[in-house]
Amino acid sequence: MIDFRYHIVSIVAIFFALGAGVVLGAGPLKGTASDVVQAQANKDRDTVEQQREQLLQAKALDKYRDDFFAKVTAGLTDGKLTNKRIALVMMPGAAGDMADSIQESIERAGGQVTTRVALDSKLFDPGQRQLVEPLVNDLVTSDISFPADSNTYQRAGMILARGVAAREEAKPFDADSSKIVSGLASAKLISLKNPKDRASLVVVVAAKPPAPAPDNASYNDAVDFTEGLDAGSAGVVVAGMPESAQNGGLLKALRGDSDATKALSSVDVANIPSGQMTVVFALVEQAGGKAGQYGGVDAKNGVAPSADMVKGNN
Repeated sequence: MIDFRYHIVSIVAIFFALGAGVVLGAGPLKGTASDVVQAQANKDRDTVEQQREQLLQAKALDKYRDDFFAKVTAGLTDGKLTNKRIALVMMPGAAGDMADSIQESIERAGGQVTTRVALDSKLFDPGQRQLVEPLVNDLVTSDISFPADSNTYQRAGMILARGVAAREEAKPFDADSSKIVSGLASAKLISLKNPKDRASLVVVVAAKPPAPAPDNASYNDAVDFTEGLDAGSAGVVVAGMPESAQNGGLLKALRGDSDATKALSSVDVANIPSGQMTVVFALVEQAGGKAGQYGGVDAKNGVAPSADMVKGNN
């Protein structure tokens, strides 16, 4: 199938040729205008054909990469997350297909995804802070102790963590969990299906940055929120695509926060199979009390956790 970009380039070439014909037909080269236009059209057609071949070759290489990876690494994550329960928390605008692929990787590794929480953009709207702060205070339970230096969004993350997660494995979704989830859902800050059990680990799925890219500081509340999730669970991995690790993305902001990187792990290639496998390894590492920043865009700790960690946690 001819790529859509091929059609776009072809259309542009046609309009260019028509425009050249009009200009030359009215000027001193009127007698040879058709020859000039034809020569330009031939040149443009050759360029388009080269671009089409390059696109087809890139697609073929991408398919080879993914097929090779799937066959060579088959079974490498088997059992890594056995008896582990994981909650997926989706940032506003996060891609559902990427979350689906991450969930499949977790399940292939033996883990169980207990619930998927969709965060509403209103949660991080500066104009809604006056709603978030009192709600957090209303939903606090007797077993939550906020650090004295914690801020509103760190506390909000701890509140959600108490609703869907715990630091220990297989804690039930109890009355306090139901109170928290109902309160946040009623305020239209989250949506989810109530789980049977709370998770111990959390994967936060980042969204592709909007255009134009926002200032990295605009993610400060979101980073604080993920720190709160980590404080109320056994570990958090923030997963995104490469754009999310560039200026204007959540992972870029997270990796610029030294306190956050000490506790949270991140993977910036979670949109491809190898990155989804890295999310699994990062979850294993988090369960062991360690954190790392992985991927292909300014990833401090390389492409994935070390081979020793991967082999030693079954």
